[in-house]
Amino acid sequence: MNRPRKRYGDVLVEEWDGEEPFFDTDFAKKRTNGTGQVGVAQPRRILNSTGGDRVHSGPSSSDVVLAAYENGIMISGLRGSASLSLLAWFGFLPACGLMFMGLWCAYVIVQAGAGVMDQPGLAIGLVIAGVIGFTSGVSIFSVLLRVLVFMPSDFPVLLNRKLKEVWVAVPAMPSFFRIFELSPVIFERHSWASLKPRTYRLLEVTPGASSARWTYILTLVFGQEDDPRKVACEMNIGFKGWGDDFELLQLWEHIRRYMNDAGPALDPGEEFKTFSTGRLPKFPDEAMAALGRKLSESEAWEITRA
Repeated sequence: MNRPRKRYGDVLVEEWDGEEPFFDTDFAKKRTNGTGQVGVAQPRRILNSTGGDRVHSGPSSSDVVLAAYENGIMISGLRGSASLSLLAWFGFLPACGLMFMGLWCAYVIVQAGAGVMDQPGLAIGLVIAGVIGFTSGVSIFSVLLRVLVFMPSDFPVLLNRKLKEVWVAVPAMPSFFRIFELSPVIFERHSWASLKPRTYRLLEVTPGASSARWTYILTLVFGQEDDPRKVACEMNIGFKGWGDDFELLQLWEHIRRYMNDAGPALDPGEEFKTFSTGRLPKFPDEAMAALGRKLSESEAWEITRA
């Protein structure tokens, strides 16, 4: 299906024409159920993983390449591009307040002793408030602790140029009820041919709703192998773009050139990303073994065929 295209200098990209070109209603249903990462936003641009069209004349690894190997590269996810909001850490305060309220209700009941039975309505109210407050506080504290401390600091993707496959680390939100369960990370393998990358424009409201701004993200969207019109996985990678998505197009052109045209793992002079790399998930041994030897930065600058 031919899509309308627009030229930016020597850059040619497909434009969104209001029609869903790749997925059917199952795609919207998946997002409605909370599985999708970009809500119901319409794509800004629809890109192509297997075509030879350039989307930017100046490709750049954009400081999001975590590591390079003989047969592939590891790209940072969107979580690794920004530190967690300070407001998330302040979430511990109301959690501790709820636990304190539960303990205070228990203290009042104990201090009242047998006399609490003279006012059964008050006693029941204190018990209910104490139980709800304490359990809610413990659950909120547990969720925040697992998200801010135990959850991986990034959810990268592995792109294997030799096998033409992509491994993604899909995070799972910690359970509100299973307070001792660590946040699981699910690893999925998808073919490079099933990838349909997109850029999205989202309206982001700053903390405190003091202002709003347009932000852009690059999303890897994988179709199911048996039915490419249905979504198998979505993963946001790289960083948030400001003003427009041209920097994200630079990143995608770097990835496309690496996977399709034997481009370098790192553009000459650029470095591996080191920020927010302290707690990376461990990919399956099968995925890591297929990547081969790990490369240094100078080796990653070289253009070599897989």
